[in-house]
Amino acid sequence: MKLRTYILGFGALCAAVFMPAVPAHAQQSAAQDNALLDALVKKGVLSDKEAQEITAKETEQYSQTAASKIQMPSSVKSITFYGDLRLRYEMRDGSTPAGATGPGGALMSHGDTETLNRWRYRLRLGMKGTLYGNFFFGVRAATNPNFDRSGNVTFGHSDSAGPFGKDQSLMGIDQVYLGWHATEDITLTGGQMPQPLYTTSMVWSDDLSPAGASEQWDHHFGDSLEVFATAGQFAYQAGNGNGMTNAIGGTQNISNTFMFAEQAGIKYNFNKDTFFKGAATFYTYSGSYGTNTTSVAGLYSTAPLNLSAPNQSPSFFNGPFVGAASAPGSNVSGINDLAVLEIPMEFDFKIGPGVSHPSMADSKDIKAVNEGTVGWQLPVRVFADFAYNVDADQRSDQARDAIRGAMAQNFVGSKGAGNVGVTLAAPGSSAAPLTAANVATNNNMFASPTYQGVLHDGQNLLDQVAYQVGVEVGQLKKKGDWDGKLFWQSTGYYALDPNLVDADIFNSATNMQGVVASISHNWTDGVSSTVRYAYAMPVDGFLATPNVNQDLTLGDIRTYNLFQADLMWKF
Repeated sequence: MKLRTYILGFGALCAAVFMPAVPAHAQQSAAQDNALLDALVKKGVLSDKEAQEITAKETEQYSQTAASKIQMPSSVKSITFYGDLRLRYEMRDGSTPAGATGPGGALMSHGDTETLNRWRYRLRLGMKGTLYGNFFFGVRAATNPNFDRSGNVTFGHSDSAGPFGKDQSLMGIDQVYLGWHATEDITLTGGQMPQPLYTTSMVWSDDLSPAGASEQWDHHFGDSLEVFATAGQFAYQAGNGNGMTNAIGGTQNISNTFMFAEQAGIKYNFNKDTFFKGAATFYTYSGSYGTNTTSVAGLYSTAPLNLSAPNQSPSFFNGPFVGAASAPGSNVSGINDLAVLEIPMEFDFKIGPGVSHPSMADSKDIKAVNEGTVGWQLPVRVFADFAYNVDADQRSDQARDAIRGAMAQNFVGSKGAGNVGVTLAAPGSSAAPLTAANVATNNNMFASPTYQGVLHDGQNLLDQVAYQVGVEVGQLKKKGDWDGKLFWQSTGYYALDPNLVDADIFNSATNMQGVVASISHNWTDGVSSTVRYAYAMPVDGFLATPNVNQDLTLGDIRTYNLFQADLMWKF
């Protein structure tokens, strides 16, 4: 019932807003016809009476169409309906070694592997348009609103284990925004908006739409130089899940969490086929500290963290980032001690005998123009991204302190009071003290490679930085076009916000590095296919590979493979 309501509601919205574009086009066509008739009358080709008879006949014919009964709202200047549908086959597999810490802190006595084989789809439907007075708007809905960094729906998925399951087949609004072109150079936008920053999927998942406000300045100095700057104030997460920060009679001290971004960059055009673009962005957070109705140790429960649930999100966590073991066994989503500098860039050019530029022996002699060689030309894009967390040392120190604090409480008779982040084996509660067996289990956990990795590593440069470098050849614009991409990516353990990194490539994980290769082909205008392969391994072999909202549940991946085959329709 809910799915039907959502679809019918969105369909009605599309009809109410998109369909009025038809008479607007007809009105524009009629205006052009009237101008042509006026010109013919002035030239004496038609008489006034003949022109009036033609106009009257066209008006009568139009009044009989359905379009004449739909009126465009006076505030709307233009509307575009767009979207995309992607069908995908996907295989992921990862291996974990003996000695890794499994769910619940249990020490794995042997290595293991995990494999996913899935047939999936993603659907996005949107409307965008311009209003009078230089305003604009947009609305978009996407499938699987419960997983913000994917939108993928797995065919056959069903929590009740029935055939042809479709309990993921929901759509939610993932973009809704209003904006204003205040001047030729300044644009202001508010709402859940398309990504306003120049960035890459290394830092931001392509499926995330930041919410809040952004201010953009973009100025052209002649034809060669473009300078731009963007500021973003994003509502990262609402206090208590709904913005309640101080309830009547409550003792909580919970803050709304905001993410701030400041970016400045340039684009320099060497000629019409060649340009360089680069920027620097600094990300910071506020309101990430507060008390909880549950204990801090509760954030390290054996159940995966639910970022949408109150008191279980990184926004309300005033403690360390640990991520020493698998995701269900430790907190990997904390945003404390994150202040990230990102520097994306690219160099675009074309190669081939068809790339040439007219030249003149005499600028006054138009006949002397050399039109160059006729032939093929191939677009090439060399791209890179670099990010560094300037607070990575503090982030790793807090993780170390959390483990050492738990180790200090691991003795027979301890009740685990004051647990600072790592869940000790049961009972370890106020009801019953730790037994010798509990202590032995905990000692095995602390002795595991993943926990020892946190204690002895994490301050190396590669643990604090993330980088991506690659090349793309070709483009997808028309039928028959090809595009190939190859890049290397490395994401340090403490380098980035683990809640934003892309889920489609390296399993939403940090401390991963590897190669990604893909090739795409346009079968016809708007319809393309892509084949992609990725292989990855840990950046630091002494540390785990923590992830949030993971596909594979392994938190200590040693080898990782990904294969995807997509069929995409864009309209």
